[in-house]
Amino acid sequence: MLNFGLIGCGAMGRALGAAVAEHVTEAAVVAAFDPYRPNVESFCAESGAKAADSLEELLARADVHAVMVASPSNLHREQTIAAAEAGKHVFCEKPMALSLADCDGMIAACQAAGVKLMVGHSMRLYPLTRRLVELARGGELGTPLYAFGAYFFSRFKDRPSGIWHLERSGSGGLLFHMGIHHIDLLQAAFGPAERVQYLGGKYGEQVHDFHDVCSLLIRFRAGATATLVSSGISPVNWREMTFLFSNGFARLDSPWSYLEYGPEEAHLVRVEPDDLPGPEAVTLELTSFTRWALYDEAPVFTAGEGRAAVAVAEAAQQSEESGGWAEVAR
Repeated sequence: MLNFGLIGCGAMGRALGAAVAEHVTEAAVVAAFDPYRPNVESFCAESGAKAADSLEELLARADVHAVMVASPSNLHREQTIAAAEAGKHVFCEKPMALSLADCDGMIAACQAAGVKLMVGHSMRLYPLTRRLVELARGGELGTPLYAFGAYFFSRFKDRPSGIWHLERSGSGGLLFHMGIHHIDLLQAAFGPAERVQYLGGKYGEQVHDFHDVCSLLIRFRAGATATLVSSGISPVNWREMTFLFSNGFARLDSPWSYLEYGPEEAHLVRVEPDDLPGPEAVTLELTSFTRWALYDEAPVFTAGEGRAAVAVAEAAQQSEESGGWAEVAR
């Protein structure tokens, strides 16, 4: 049995804790910490986990074998390194960190301590996105040429625990906080990105110091290209992906309730989530992490994918500052 300590008991932390309790048979959440006391108290009352008064107290518990880091993005590095130094395996929510330097520090600390590190990019593990990645990698529709991804939402959710998500220093901005989902999915399908060009603007009042509308052009090392657009001020929540292949086409509708693909419009196959086998995305990643930690089974992904997504987001930030193309670091 793998016993987790949960770091961060907001919406994502609660979702991770619920997934472990309900679906991961070889794991349990035994302790939790959140500096915002109402969050940790309500989570522990519902789950039966023990509340820790500090991160240090949580990490000192002998019955905690691993942690789930679901705290603000700017805390991921220091909390992951502290957990590794305490000998705990680490499951860290996306984005892995807010810079490549921080990602490298996290990886180095976990390697030095001999513990596992996974980054939770669950969006690519949805049944429909798993099938989309299979199409891109498997050659069924030929060579991937181009993708378009859109992620529009109405506003960031209000959080009584703080406004870190509204400031670049806490969240990294739109591409680190939300666009990172599509960045990871595109690299899973097309391979590593090579360079990017950013364009964006700030038009609303909610976010403090980063753009609330942006576009990103991406060129991949294998030759494909993509356009990613995102906004936090859309009146309609909208999430869509379209892929063009040398011998076909694929599209995820909004809100990703079906995938259609095929060689031409008259011969498109339509699949829905229930048509595809496999567990729900968060359950899949947490089960994989648990079995990786317990039995050293090959994981669905590791920290390398988390670092690769941050590399693109960091290059986008460089492009935003320079106004030109930016190379994606390896």
